[in-house]
Amino acid sequence: MTRGVHVAVEPGSGKGKGAENAGLDHTTELPVSAGRFGAAGQVGTSGRDDRRRRRQDRDRAEEEALPKVDPVQAQALISDLKDVPDWLKLTSGWSWRLVISAVALYGIVWMLSTLFLVTMPIIVAIVLATILIPPAEALERKGVPPAMAGLIVVGGSFAALVGLLSALAPSFISQLQELAPTIADGRDAVLSWMETGPLGLEAARVDELLVQARDALSSNSSGVVTGVVSGATIVGQLLAGFALMLVLLFFFVKDRDEITTWARKRLPADSRDTAAALGTRAWAALGGYVRGTATIALIDALGIGIGLAIIGVPLAMPLTFLVFIGGFLPVIGAFSAGLVAVLVALAAGGASKAVLALGLILLVQQLEGNILQPMIMRRAVSLHPTVILITLTAGAAVAGIVGAFLSIPLAAVAAAIGNEIRIRHEHAHEDIGAPA
Repeated sequence: MTRGVHVAVEPGSGKGKGAENAGLDHTTELPVSAGRFGAAGQVGTSGRDDRRRRRQDRDRAEEEALPKVDPVQAQALISDLKDVPDWLKLTSGWSWRLVISAVALYGIVWMLSTLFLVTMPIIVAIVLATILIPPAEALERKGVPPAMAGLIVVGGSFAALVGLLSALAPSFISQLQELAPTIADGRDAVLSWMETGPLGLEAARVDELLVQARDALSSNSSGVVTGVVSGATIVGQLLAGFALMLVLLFFFVKDRDEITTWARKRLPADSRDTAAALGTRAWAALGGYVRGTATIALIDALGIGIGLAIIGVPLAMPLTFLVFIGGFLPVIGAFSAGLVAVLVALAAGGASKAVLALGLILLVQQLEGNILQPMIMRRAVSLHPTVILITLTAGAAVAGIVGAFLSIPLAAVAAAIGNEIRIRHEHAHEDIGAPA
């Protein structure tokens, strides 16, 4: 059986020319076999229809498999949500945000502590760069190349530190040897006070406590040996970290502009201005805090050191250096350094010199808190004492004494960044609410 199929023939083509010679029109109905050509001509259309039907059937089956939602129940659920108090909505919203923030903060702390030998030299180098970049910029303004300026500043600072420690070491050792008999006398005085003072301990009880202390020390002798080996490992790690810190500090001072430009180009174009503002604010806060703290610590150290020398307390120079280092630990640093100075004065000169040393330290700390802090630190980020104590404790728990030193500068940077974000957010809302 045959049926007619319309076949379009293009004039001028090979097959078309034969068709024209045969007297066919451009569209001519040719008798073809329905069993072969006619069935094949419908394969493409019928295949697409089949695929469309199968897809529609699959979508319909998936929709039927979904649980049906009763409009009445949905409306009741919406009504229940509307009945939730606003304070509960606010609390729950902030709760899950705080949980996510705490998890993220824990992850950051874990990463920093795991990579301690890398992250700590980087942080220390950044903190020290705030002090060394200004003199390097001054040298560059006088025509010194950046590499040479960085080498002079970083190398000169390291040489000055080594020279200071070398100058203090002989005096410290000699005065400590002279102080040893006085320390022994002080120990005997303390033992005598335990017997005759408010404690009222018997001499036999005091001797028993001393024996127990010696036995505990001897029983832990293996732990002491292990500690020595562990201490050697720690010393090696500290030396490696110190070397890395010096190299990073040199490049931070020399290539500061290149590093900033590279970091800026890594950010999306619409975020560069905000990141630049936050970075500028954080750097200003960090630099102001470190330089201001160093200035106050230097003034405190000079005042206490000169006073201790006038009183006649031994180890005046090492104690001066200790007071300067303690100045970088707000609240507890000055107290600890002053306590050591008072104890040395007590061991060396008795109660009279101890009282004089205590009065000197209290006087200097009062001048610091009431005059130096407001005058020098007014441009830096001010932190409440409770925030300082919490930050110091957290830093010491995470990274020991180094963490305690770095916790306050990092907190100052975080406070400055938060303040900048708040200001920009407020300005954005003011711009939106302003009339056009």
